[in-house]
Amino acid sequence: MTSNRQRSANRANARASTGPKTSEGKATVRLNAMQHGLLCRDVVLPGEDAEAFEDLRNRVWADLAPAGPLEELLTDRVVSAMWRLRRLERAECALFHWRVHMHKAERLAAKVASYVEITGCLLSLNFGAERTITDEASYARATRELRRAEFERDRDELSLGRAFDADAKDGEAFGKLNRYETGIERSLFRSLQELRQIQSKRQDRSISIAGPVAATDPNVNGERGELALFGKNDGAPFQQATGDGP
Repeated sequence: MTSNRQRSANRANARASTGPKTSEGKATVRLNAMQHGLLCRDVVLPGEDAEAFEDLRNRVWADLAPAGPLEELLTDRVVSAMWRLRRLERAECALFHWRVHMHKAERLAAKVASYVEITGCLLSLNFGAERTITDEASYARATRELRRAEFERDRDELSLGRAFDADAKDGEAFGKLNRYETGIERSLFRSLQELRQIQSKRQDRSISIAGPVAATDPNVNGERGELALFGKNDGAPFQQATGDGP
């Protein structure tokens, strides 16, 4: 039988396990995840921190302590959902940052153009056009600000936000992020619920198979349970049998 004390010790041992520390050990963990069919190298996108993913996976496995392939599969689903939620947080931040500096760059581009006069233009083409800067100092200052805004807008760290914006229709990038987040959270909680149900049934089966606690268990009956095996009643001494009778 698995007692409450033993289960507590098992959970404590699981939490004490922080996973592999060497590069070879981490590679083995990654291979095990691939064998489960859910986690693989594609979970970590280019530019994301693979070591942070491995750390998250190790800590979740230590906390949930899965036993058997089905519990391991559900645990990996939990890890995947948590990682994707973190990715959505980064995407939302990147999207905000990109949108802010995109609008700022557009405004500054118009400001720079306001200090330039074009003369001698033939129709709508620039053949023979002459550019005259009306305010050199203001033009130079606005140009520097425009370059900074364009740099912030085009940073590689914002690629995830730009990807969501390009994938969304009619400027609904933030709405799409919110829908993704809701779907992933449902998957996370559903996997956790299924995992807990399976673990609870497994523990109940272990208890039923083990049967009742033996009378010799000192944690249950103490010394009296052990003495009962020898026919003693509440610890009373044996009566010495004699051939002459009582």
